[in-house]
Amino acid sequence: MNIYEAFETSEQAIEEGRWLEIVFQGEAVCAVRVRSASPDLNPELRKAMTDQALGLLGETKDPDLTVRKALRDPDLERKLFAAAVITDWRDVKDRNNKALKCTPKNIEKVLKDLPLLFQQVKNAAYRWETFRRSVVEEALGNSETSSGHKSAA
Repeated sequence: MNIYEAFETSEQAIEEGRWLEIVFQGEAVCAVRVRSASPDLNPELRKAMTDQALGLLGETKDPDLTVRKALRDPDLERKLFAAAVITDWRDVKDRNNKALKCTPKNIEKVLKDLPLLFQQVKNAAYRWETFRRSVVEEALGNSETSSGHKSAA
């Protein structure tokens, strides 16, 4: 294997995201389309992070206080994921089994209500292997979700 086979990313997966099938006890529950959680690979995430930082800086002139405040904000990571990492979902329903539209507000609520789901999505979004060209191409060739959609970008 050469260096490009090992580390080359899929531009389509970086730009559009990858469909991740969420499975619980062997049963598909929903699918979530995620972009990378690395600001180096996701310019929209970098912008959202900058906007959040500037908003916090507007509240104080002390950058150290701003950083400490951001690190204590339990909602910040959910806000960033809702703004720039999760781009779509399928088969996500509320407690009454009503379909939820994929909006930043709904994403934040679902991630807050279901921290184990959030952890599963974060694990995939932070893993660079999720966006490797060879992994994406293999998934496109071999994997379909129960709804007939490809499970990768």
